[in-house]
Amino acid sequence: MLVMLSLTGLVVAPARAQTQPSVSELFDDLTAVRTRLDTANAQLVATRDQQAVLQGQIAEVDLQIGGLRERITATQAHIDDLVAQREAVRESVRERAAVLYQSRRPASPLEPFDVRSPMDLERRKVLGRAAARRDEEIRTALQQASDELAAARDQLAAERSALEAQEADLAGRKARLDQIDAEIRRQQADLDARAKDLQGRIQAAIEAGVLQAGGPSLMGATNLSAAQMAAWWRSVGYSGYSVSVPIETLAQIYVDEGRAEGVRGDLAFAQAVVETGGFRYTAPGNNFAGMGWCDSCATGRVFPTPTDGVRAQIQHLRNYGDPTSRAANLAHAPSPYWYAPASLSAAVAAQNFDSFFAKGWALTWNQMGSGNWATDPNYSAKVLNVYGRMVAHATGA
Repeated sequence: MLVMLSLTGLVVAPARAQTQPSVSELFDDLTAVRTRLDTANAQLVATRDQQAVLQGQIAEVDLQIGGLRERITATQAHIDDLVAQREAVRESVRERAAVLYQSRRPASPLEPFDVRSPMDLERRKVLGRAAARRDEEIRTALQQASDELAAARDQLAAERSALEAQEADLAGRKARLDQIDAEIRRQQADLDARAKDLQGRIQAAIEAGVLQAGGPSLMGATNLSAAQMAAWWRSVGYSGYSVSVPIETLAQIYVDEGRAEGVRGDLAFAQAVVETGGFRYTAPGNNFAGMGWCDSCATGRVFPTPTDGVRAQIQHLRNYGDPTSRAANLAHAPSPYWYAPASLSAAVAAQNFDSFFAKGWALTWNQMGSGNWATDPNYSAKVLNVYGRMVAHATGA
């Protein structure tokens, strides 16, 4: 049974009347908008799942109608073949009768035909019985085929009527779902605009020092260059480097991927240093941020190349730091190795990116620990400590 989706609760809340809300009010507003965005995302996913089911049902109905038509065509062809066989038998009987007559006719028109000839009579009987048997066989087969054709046509009429009614109903339901889909996307756009406004105001508060305790934001420009990050790493003297590309190349990947998605690539690099012990422990494969690891998990996710590993990390950071993040707005399609590891489907990865449950949960790095990215309550402090050392090395402080 199709469950129609309710749009209740998705109306965008108006902006607060006061011109200068407090920081806590900004966060409260953003949390409320994020909750409505999560609801809209969930309903959008459910709507599209139902649309996919309906499309499958419509295709199945079309297939059934096509099958009935093929049965009618095959039965009619069988009847045509039987009619042709019957005519061939009758023609054969006529030809044999003519031959028999020619071989036994009198020598002259005045000579009487001997109807009492045992040979003439026997030949006629044999020929007649054979023709009658074959004619009866074909007549019976024709009757059976005609009955089958009539039954098939009756079934086609009944089933086609039912299937066409079902198809019309499915089309109507799909049209209603399309309307719901469009309405949810409209509401989602309104919520995105509201969330973006709130995020900008919070970012302004961060830059003004009002939210200094929150630490730097996840989103923003990368301040350190690849050369500065690599130079700091080499100055520390980390051992056991396990990445397939030089540290300078890896640092540049962080800069490039961060720039592409508007994420702080230098802070993502610092996070990777914490997660991997300075890129020593990157197993099972180019996993630089503990992605897929948990307190009870046997292993994490595998990424085929360093770029794939960094891209997945950067995209996931954007999902945490940007409540309006959408797959359609990414510089690169969502990583299937992270968002769709079972199927590697681009469509599934996009859907999972858009419906990520923690979207926008960590605008600043101090919000990354205590159950967001990691369970460690000191996680953010560790990342920021590494980043502070990187900055100090770059500036000579």
